[in-house]
Amino acid sequence: MDERRERRPPRAIVYYDGDCALCNWSVARCLSRGVPPGVRFAPQDGEAFERLIASRPDLAGLDSMVLQILPATPDGTALASLSPGQIKVRSEAVLWLAERLGGPERWLALLSRAIPRTVLDWGYRLLARNRRRVGRRLAECPVPTPEQRRYFLA
Repeated sequence: MDERRERRPPRAIVYYDGDCALCNWSVARCLSRGVPPGVRFAPQDGEAFERLIASRPDLAGLDSMVLQILPATPDGTALASLSPGQIKVRSEAVLWLAERLGGPERWLALLSRAIPRTVLDWGYRLLARNRRRVGRRLAECPVPTPEQRRYFLA
């Protein structure tokens, strides 16, 4: 493990619903595919998301994955405390992350560029509304290994 990589602050944070089996499955899928460099995960009921909500109250109660792309300083480190950075939600957040994974997720994300964002967001909302039913078919909430825990924020 590269110690310099470990100390580098995240450049993007994926906030997910920790009570949702589909969301947990998605995070586990990212962990199994290889987390893109600089990406970290945080539950929406945690301290990191509370800090984001303080600067972006419009995100409170949003039924969506939230992706925060942190602004970088000239030395390349991210500044989470000074600015919330760029925020992506719904299909835009999922596709941003999927494009950075290997395998079929990346290709599906690239192919989806041909589909209008309104259609993708409609599909995201439909899935979000039915995620409890869909999530029941998935495995229970995975417990990250000690190696995988480094990708999570409180």
